[in-house]
Amino acid sequence: MPVGISANQEFLKFITVQKTKGKLGNLEMLMDLERNYSGIFIKVMSNFKDAKRYRECLDENGKPIKISWEEALTKFYFDNKYLGVTEKNSDIAKLFGGKGLSQEIFEIASNLRKKAQSENVAEHILGKQVKEETILESIERIKNETDTELRAGKEMIEELYEKQFTYEWISKNDPHNSIMGLFCSCCGTITSSYYGEDIAIASVIVPNVQNLVVRNFKGDIISKGTMYVNREKGYAVINDFELNEQYRHHESENYVGKYNVNKESREEQEREMIFGAFKRGLQAFIEEYDRQNPNNPLTQINIGMGYNRLKRQVEQFKKATVNLTVPAEYSFQDAMKYPQYTLYKREEKQTKNGEIER
Repeated sequence: MPVGISANQEFLKFITVQKTKGKLGNLEMLMDLERNYSGIFIKVMSNFKDAKRYRECLDENGKPIKISWEEALTKFYFDNKYLGVTEKNSDIAKLFGGKGLSQEIFEIASNLRKKAQSENVAEHILGKQVKEETILESIERIKNETDTELRAGKEMIEELYEKQFTYEWISKNDPHNSIMGLFCSCCGTITSSYYGEDIAIASVIVPNVQNLVVRNFKGDIISKGTMYVNREKGYAVINDFELNEQYRHHESENYVGKYNVNKESREEQEREMIFGAFKRGLQAFIEEYDRQNPNNPLTQINIGMGYNRLKRQVEQFKKATVNLTVPAEYSFQDAMKYPQYTLYKREEKQTKNGEIER
């Protein structure tokens, strides 16, 4: 760089480079990044000399390579978004940075995880990950199967159709737990002034609380249910099913979780598939829990109805005769202040010998 040219002048030269048909390609690229990563434009403009160094790096074999401007500037942004970013909280920085969250919120989430880890809170209630493969994962698996193992085309299409929405019991260390409300359009964040703050905190540090999420075909989290498990008494309670606003089309102004559309409409069919993913996730959890606890299996799972966004689907089940309890400090208000519905109840069968079979 010639003597006397400042970093800002170099940045100006960078964003005024003309691409095809006179378009300012670098400027457009940076503006596109700004839409996804709030504040990246100012950060790059103010630190362009440091940012451009990110283009030159090493590949996995240690060979020097030059990566694209888009990849380099994104990496620069995440590495410099917050103070105190370490290998242990870099995933929090990446997720929070993309949402334009402040340094203070980053520190709260990082400290919350640190507390959970210092208290040896397991990442999963079941001690293992329970999730459903996404469409892309299914396609990759099917693509890698041998010809003799490939299923009929109709069966494959049906499976992929169902997997437009997939479930996952996300790890308690997953940074989404702290700001789940931003993905499910609810108050469940550590910054909430409502009871959502307590639910977000419990999702990270309480051993018997975990989030069941539903992802769309792109892998984005669009719905969740926070579940509390009472291991001693063998029951569980889900506060409610939250739903991203993009899946709340035609929601009634007077009735949360009810929609003014025909059951056969595309919007309602999407909600049916989201609910179907929740049911598959619950079934997978129940089966694994009962396998691990044969002498004290789950007997019942209830869900609250306060701000439940899938009311019609839940009302297909029976209304609970008695509400199951949750510790007050977890603030499951939608389950405790409103009627509960029973999503699962373990049936007892009497054998010919008079013994109870469960």
